[in-house]
Amino acid sequence: MTDNRFSVALVHHPVINRAGETTTTAITSTDIHDFARTCAMFDVAPVYIVHPAEGMRSLVRDITAHWIEGEGGRRNPGRKKVLEHVRLASDLSEALEHADAQVWYTSAKPPVEDMTSAEKLTEIPGKHLIVFGTGWGLDYRHLPQPTGWLSPIAGIGMVRHLSVRAALAIYLDRLRCPR
Repeated sequence: MTDNRFSVALVHHPVINRAGETTTTAITSTDIHDFARTCAMFDVAPVYIVHPAEGMRSLVRDITAHWIEGEGGRRNPGRKKVLEHVRLASDLSEALEHADAQVWYTSAKPPVEDMTSAEKLTEIPGKHLIVFGTGWGLDYRHLPQPTGWLSPIAGIGMVRHLSVRAALAIYLDRLRCPR
């Protein structure tokens, strides 16, 4: 029973490449399945997949149709239920129209000093859309102004850049299962 107070968006454009330039990344099947499954585990929905190219959005429709309407869903009803929460948007503004929520960006290196922890976000009333970027992160300069930034995930190792799927799981664990 999803309460829909929290939702997430996975943005493929505008994002940054390793040279710091604005770019677009491709959607992978893993993006769709892992984001949907992780969100279902933490009772978070819907899951917005954001991409400007119709061909990439068509790929998502084909994959989800296989599991929702096709043979995949008949063989695996659990996967069908999970993928029913996937929504498509051509840009973040379109997702925001549907989500009608406060928007929170994530980044390994947020451009601001005033950040909100995932645990603290649970205390802020209303609906919240948590936005994740692919590539080397969101190009926030070309996105709508957020309500705020979530605190980055601080590790203890030499790497400062998690996979977006790992970051999603950590944020949702902190958000939905506060200690």
